[in-house]
Amino acid sequence: MLKKMRPRATTSILTQFGTDSTIQGRFQNTLDYNHFNEADFTRIEEIYEKLAPLETEMLELFQAYLSKCREPHSKDIPQQEIVNYIRCFFTNKRDTTYVTSVLSFFYLLRNSHYNLGKLIVMFNQFNFYVITNTLHFLGLKPSNGIAYMQSVQRAINIDQELLTECFSEEMMEQVIQEIGQLMDETTKIMFIKDLVQLLDDQNVQVQTSTVATDEMRASINAVAESASTVSEKTGVLVDRTNYSHQVISDALDEIFNTETTFSEIVDKFSRLQSYVSTIENVVQLINDIADQTNLLALNASIEAARAGEHGKGFAIVAQEVRKLAENTVQSLQKVNENVTNLKSFSQDVSVSIGDTASVIKKAVSEAKDSLPLLTEIVETISEINEDINSTAAVTEEQAATMDEMAQQMQQIAILTDKIGSLGDDTGAAIHGLGKQINAFRLNVIEKNTIVLSTKALLMLSKTDHYIWKWRIYNMFLGLEDINPQDISSHMDCRLGKWYYEPQTKQRFSQFDSYRKLESVHKMVHEQAKEAAISFREHQLHQAEEALVRLEESSEQVVRYIDDILSSLPAR
Repeated sequence: MLKKMRPRATTSILTQFGTDSTIQGRFQNTLDYNHFNEADFTRIEEIYEKLAPLETEMLELFQAYLSKCREPHSKDIPQQEIVNYIRCFFTNKRDTTYVTSVLSFFYLLRNSHYNLGKLIVMFNQFNFYVITNTLHFLGLKPSNGIAYMQSVQRAINIDQELLTECFSEEMMEQVIQEIGQLMDETTKIMFIKDLVQLLDDQNVQVQTSTVATDEMRASINAVAESASTVSEKTGVLVDRTNYSHQVISDALDEIFNTETTFSEIVDKFSRLQSYVSTIENVVQLINDIADQTNLLALNASIEAARAGEHGKGFAIVAQEVRKLAENTVQSLQKVNENVTNLKSFSQDVSVSIGDTASVIKKAVSEAKDSLPLLTEIVETISEINEDINSTAAVTEEQAATMDEMAQQMQQIAILTDKIGSLGDDTGAAIHGLGKQINAFRLNVIEKNTIVLSTKALLMLSKTDHYIWKWRIYNMFLGLEDINPQDISSHMDCRLGKWYYEPQTKQRFSQFDSYRKLESVHKMVHEQAKEAAISFREHQLHQAEEALVRLEESSEQVVRYIDDILSSLPAR
């Protein structure tokens, strides 16, 4: 009897679990853990019948503590929101509607920047207020009072658990979002592979250029030596050309003198021909005189014959004259033959001399024309010599420049090797940083017992897919060794498990992005596995193509996740 008058709580009572309520979702576990049953809700309603007139006091209790725990950036909580919560606490069944209603108030407290620890104190004071007033109204029935107080305590525990989860979810969402953004930005550094490839290509090009520069330097040095040799030989050629010019000029002068001399010969031979013609005329004249003398002697002989004895002496003279005339004619015939021969010979010589004179004149004319050409040739060769000397000098300068360039190219080749090594080190450092960030991200999630909200889970899923794409990417750099068997199916990853939950389908099946997500999500896993298999089989081209398709599918997955996130109600 005394035990009933003075009841107490026992561990067997306080460690009871389970609920007779059936609710979908994780709130079922909350009711089960707090052993909240339909009877507890009935008792809460009965208590409110007693405490309803004290609603103003309960409001003042909340307002006093909210005022006391205000921070500089805290916002005021509207009075009606507090009243709505109090009434909901006492009058609403513990179901998903209750959770939605209560969480809206808790989200308001969270978004208004109130401290969680002090809010828990406020709810404990609210609990104490309700329990003490329950004892006040039910004090004459202690056993019943214990049951009512236990129902109140269970209800308060449920709300405090929801409040803690509300604040913890936000903290976890912020942590996941910040770490996710950091990881996302890290995984977006996808240019290292291209950078390393470009550096490798550049290194090959630099090495090739270095070899080409060395070859060019050798060629230019050879050209410089050849140019120097040509310059020397051209100098000798100029000297010889000048000497030849002088010799030819002297020869031309002799030719010019020959023309003058031969002209004089032609003139003298012309006079000789004139003299021969004169001799011929004289011979003809003498011949005519001889003929006349012979005729005269003949006439004298005739006259002497007529004179008889008196004419004998004259006849003898006439006969001697005739003989002399005949001898003269005979001599003149010989002279005439010689003159004729001389005239014929002189005519032949004249023709020959005329031809020779024409040849000499033409030769002299051409020689006069060739002299300026020869002078021009000498000048041109001199200019060529100057150009070759300049070319030789420039070539020597180029050879010196190429020597310097070759040294610079060797330095560039060394620097390119160093840059390539730095590119590899940078890729490895970024990869190491990414792995550390991801390990920290997973450690925060795995070691935290907070149940993730849909928003947090979707943000994690986004990062998961960035990381898988990033791992495949780093596989090409030799920084990741991925076994294709380690790549799970699209149904077994974090996003897949969430996607195929009944509650998820019920909540999001009407969204177009949710429906489209399945196929592209499946493609991401298939393409990641294809890239890993191809890479292991050294089929790099196929692996690269799979990576490109993976990037496209992954971007679609992220886009659909963002669409779903944007459809979530603001809290």
